[in-house]
Amino acid sequence: MFHQLKQLSRYCEIHLFALYARDEETQIVGDELKQYCKSTRFYKIPPTSRLLGLPFALLSDLPFTVKYFYSAFVAAKMRSEIIKLNPEIIYCQLIRTAPYVTGLPFPKVIDYMDAFSLGFFRRSRLSTLWLRPVFKFESNLLKNYENKVYNAFDAHTIISRQDRDSLNILSKENIHIVENGVDHNYFFPAVGRKKKYDLVFCGNMGYDPNIKAAVLIGKWASQLKAKFPGIKILIAGARPHPIVKGLHGKNGIVVSGWMDDIREAYWDSSINIAPIFSGSGLQNKILEAMACGLPTITTSVVGNSLRGETGKHFLIAETEEEFLKTIEGLMKNQQKMEKLARNALELVRNEYNWAEFSDQLFQIINRTRKNSITL
Repeated sequence: MFHQLKQLSRYCEIHLFALYARDEETQIVGDELKQYCKSTRFYKIPPTSRLLGLPFALLSDLPFTVKYFYSAFVAAKMRSEIIKLNPEIIYCQLIRTAPYVTGLPFPKVIDYMDAFSLGFFRRSRLSTLWLRPVFKFESNLLKNYENKVYNAFDAHTIISRQDRDSLNILSKENIHIVENGVDHNYFFPAVGRKKKYDLVFCGNMGYDPNIKAAVLIGKWASQLKAKFPGIKILIAGARPHPIVKGLHGKNGIVVSGWMDDIREAYWDSSINIAPIFSGSGLQNKILEAMACGLPTITTSVVGNSLRGETGKHFLIAETEEEFLKTIEGLMKNQQKMEKLARNALELVRNEYNWAEFSDQLFQIINRTRKNSITL
């Protein structure tokens, strides 16, 4: 979103409406966003209020993962201020923001970003027996809501073809694919830097697919250590779940938690791994690792959203056993590591550009605005 705001501000006067949970969140981003936004409005919904509101999802048409971010009080205030602002067009990120603007008399564009229903369906297949029906139920609610959102907006974008094709929407071919880019001035290889870790896995370590991936890494670590006694594995990212924290110090694993500069994780590591078997969308952490010059091993869940070729730009493993063997094989082949890294770097530099994708988004927004004026 930050990069979209930055690029769109070249063409548009932006007034930002955003939800937050904790006061420090607005303090961190407030000054930075003023460079790109004509005005900013932040609406607080504390975590306790979000949890207390969840039971009311059963009385509404909102999925639980949308209801969690919805407040009727905030919605009334936000809608009143939007009407006073009288914007030419509204751009929403994620279906979680849709109920705040549905019905307002302005042209609207929605960025689904990820197909949430796909993510929950995949989680239902990999979860414990008692959680499977819960995630399947939420996946069905999300499918219906994604379709309802489609009918309430004038234009639509999504992050990948894989996500678009999974939607239960009859006219989904009208949804534009707008991918994410990489800030190449920020993410780049640290040539000549000595490596501290053999493997790295980055992400929000409180997010369920990432927790499951970290558990798998912990499971493999003892086998890897038997073959590579000095192996070091970094698991980096904010809000590590207690299960993830418990891996720290075992079989060469280091759990860093939050890092002020995530580039340090990539620059200090030799191979990027992402054993993610559930979830949806396009994983920014893969693009960032490639831009920092790392060879990458991941799954088709992630790889199917990427441009590039399997075996040339990244490696794909479809099962846990295959993933472990792929790690072992790549660690033994320095020449292959270097070739994958070069190809990956070339791919992201040529194919993943924020300016290009944001210009594409602006064209969609501007065309929708002009069509509304004509009508």
